[in-house]
Amino acid sequence: MTAAAAGGALRVRDVRAGRPQVLLEVSRRLEERRRRLVVLSELVLWRRSAAPRWSGAGATAAADRYGTVVAGLGQLASSVAAAGHAVGEASHRLQSALDLVDRADRRAADEGAWVDEDGRLFLPVRASLGDPVGEAHRARLDELLRSEVVACLRQATQTATRTDEELQHSLLVAARGARSTGAVGPGLAASHLAPSDVLAPPPQTAGVFASAAWWRSLTDEEQRQAIRERPEWVGPRDGVPAAARHEANLLLLDRAERAAVARESDARRDGSPWNARERSRAHEQVDGIRAVRDVLARRDGGPRRLLLVDTRQRDLRAVVAVGDVDRAEHVVTFVGGLSTMVGADLRRYDDTFVRMRSEARAIARGQDVAVITWMGYDAPQVDEIVSSIDRNVLNAKVARENAGALADFVTGVDAARQRPAHQTVWAHSYGGTLAGFASLRTSRIDDIAVFGAPGMPFTDLARTALRPGALNVLGAIGDDVFGYGWMVHGTRPQEVGGALRLSTFAPKQPGTGCNHWMRPRSSFVDVGRTSAGHSDYLRAGTDSAHNLVAVAAGRPDLRILQGADERACTTTGPSLGSDPLRWPRLVP
Repeated sequence: MTAAAAGGALRVRDVRAGRPQVLLEVSRRLEERRRRLVVLSELVLWRRSAAPRWSGAGATAAADRYGTVVAGLGQLASSVAAAGHAVGEASHRLQSALDLVDRADRRAADEGAWVDEDGRLFLPVRASLGDPVGEAHRARLDELLRSEVVACLRQATQTATRTDEELQHSLLVAARGARSTGAVGPGLAASHLAPSDVLAPPPQTAGVFASAAWWRSLTDEEQRQAIRERPEWVGPRDGVPAAARHEANLLLLDRAERAAVARESDARRDGSPWNARERSRAHEQVDGIRAVRDVLARRDGGPRRLLLVDTRQRDLRAVVAVGDVDRAEHVVTFVGGLSTMVGADLRRYDDTFVRMRSEARAIARGQDVAVITWMGYDAPQVDEIVSSIDRNVLNAKVARENAGALADFVTGVDAARQRPAHQTVWAHSYGGTLAGFASLRTSRIDDIAVFGAPGMPFTDLARTALRPGALNVLGAIGDDVFGYGWMVHGTRPQEVGGALRLSTFAPKQPGTGCNHWMRPRSSFVDVGRTSAGHSDYLRAGTDSAHNLVAVAAGRPDLRILQGADERACTTTGPSLGSDPLRWPRLVP
């Protein structure tokens, strides 16, 4: 009797000893036996029909006997079918459990560690790097590895234990059905006797690696069933592959659209002044859903994937990717700042990132790049500068509270993949502060490029556990948010220990550029390459856009570092910006 059958859980050692191919062969042979029983039943029926006709007590007894034999063969065939189905399902689930153990072994080996027969993780002795930033980064990688290995092995043993228990139950039901079930015929589906069609629910609070392990523990049919019947389990779940999330989110988008249209219709019926805010909210939600549909329908620049649609919050939240997130070697996640909203901004972001993705792929040495527009938080709005304290752009509360969502999203991208990607976060304005808080968490973020960020919640890169050289800071001439935001948002981004300042400014000759009170003039700078103000960083042809692309493509050698002329240029007069694509250019 197995440990599970005896009332205990299986161990990693037990899972390693599993042989799903043996179960699969048993299932195949049981199916052969079922077919033989069906043929035998049909032969008995044929012999009866071919026998000479007679009447009387003997004929009645013979007919009853034929009926009993045929019914018995049918019951036996149904029980064999149920047993074969249960054994086949068990083989697939056990293979999933073994695959999880194999993933734990492989991920450990990738980091120079190993997992023993009982599932204990052993890290190698690490030599001192003599660098606090490098040491902190390596500790973060070890923590991520430990979390992933533990999640994989825990789910593997849970899946194997559940499989063992359900197989025992199904075989007992099948055996009892063969002896006592009178209404069972040879065509009975085996699943009617097996409880394994009930999907195991995903973990609720165990983190992205547990979610990824849960998804991997499902058979192919169970994954399709989860998408079809429980899309809310799949669509918003970090750690599930992008392709599966996309399918589930399309179903959730349909639901959200029906609800949003109904909400807008109800709001319009009440035309009273005190209902104006509800009418505006309902209209914004419908606009956002239509923007999502418009972007998903585009066929330029690569496939689109809907990785989140959430109408439960204050504003519509959506995450849309262009490119193959599950396979691209480089994955970029963009985070916007003040006033960004799905309905107003998603289409323009997509236009811009199609271009930048193409530029990144051109320099990525033959590797692919995917770009994600992450609108997974309710960004502060302009009206809240005077109407709210908690959601005010001058308050870090929104950034701090949503940092975990960004960190989990990026980590979930890698947790869902076969191999990790090089992951970059592009973050503009208040989104840079959010990304700063996210970098304080344990995540798969490899590089961060913040542009126009008002401030960082740390003073040294070692506090973030990012790798050396991972924090790239861009601040344009005349960007007062970048220049003065530190007064309310902590450390100046450019003054963080270990940060790299990248250029946004192209002087025509050394020693020229700007004075402290003037914006850069075309007589001094190459205007096409120079970004100015808070909203010019992503413009095509600028050094800032080039630098962002170089970071995303894993080409630090192509970055343009800030020069002395640019470092000397400052601005005065604080102002608040919002979207790098919405505000007018400030270069003459």
